[in-house]
Amino acid sequence: MTELDGDGFEAMMGLFEYLGFRPLVSQGPSYGARPGMASFAQIKLIRALWREYTLGSYTGEAELNRWLECCFKISSLRFLTAAAAPKAITALKAMKARSRAA
Repeated sequence: MTELDGDGFEAMMGLFEYLGFRPLVSQGPSYGARPGMASFAQIKLIRALWREYTLGSYTGEAELNRWLECCFKISSLRFLTAAAAPKAITALKAMKARSRAA
């Protein structure tokens, strides 16, 4: 079989789990090790700050990506550089503080 649809993939993964397959290391949404780019911890913090800033109305990364496009001229977190990550974190902390003060 050379083609597998979504249901078939889920069935095969379920079978592998049943047979005892476990990943060696959980990768999560880290985008891998990328020199010069934001670290997984920075990306995780930015997502958490955005969720806190939007006060639970977080519906995915579309809004966050629009903010990144407007402020940092990048279309997604995966393109955030190591130099820009602290700036984004500082900006989100300031936005969150201003929204609480209002």
